[in-house]
Amino acid sequence: MPVAPAPVDDDCGLAAAAAAGDRQAFEQLVRRHGPALHRYARRMTRDEHAVADIVQETFVAAWRRIGGFRGDSGVRTWLFAICQRKVVDSHRVKRAVPIDDRLIDPADTSSTADPFAAVSNAAFVAALEAALVELPPRQRAVWMLREVEELTFPEIGTILELSPDGARGHHHRARATLQQRLQRWR
Repeated sequence: MPVAPAPVDDDCGLAAAAAAGDRQAFEQLVRRHGPALHRYARRMTRDEHAVADIVQETFVAAWRRIGGFRGDSGVRTWLFAICQRKVVDSHRVKRAVPIDDRLIDPADTSSTADPFAAVSNAAFVAALEAALVELPPRQRAVWMLREVEELTFPEIGTILELSPDGARGHHHRARATLQQRLQRWR
């Protein structure tokens, strides 16, 4: 007998409905958090095929464990923690290679765009990507979760199994390294 769609809209309600067997509630969680998990996995591994696998494995593991979700953290934090473990697993199997991805939107290429600004923006993005790749994986993870995904230090600590102060320290070191390597654009 099919389960009725979840009438709830918050993550915890959707997780509870999914734990009760509501596939539509889980699909809503996938649609809500999939893009952020994909962005994070893409920055943490450099193989686009591995990214799709990591995100898929994250949601498969989440579906299997949704009944055990206790709500100690938010659903988003719980999903990022699973994703982080899948990223680590993928690194054990294969070493990462550079990616061709952008953190910021491409520069305006219209005829009214300033060519100097376009070249400067492209050069900055390339330098930022190179600097991010050189960061130690944990620092890169903390920086991505804080700056791109806008998570709090306690959430990041939960995801990466660090204290909030440990997450804050890794973020500080990552920012200092990036500032040093990107001094030219200050």
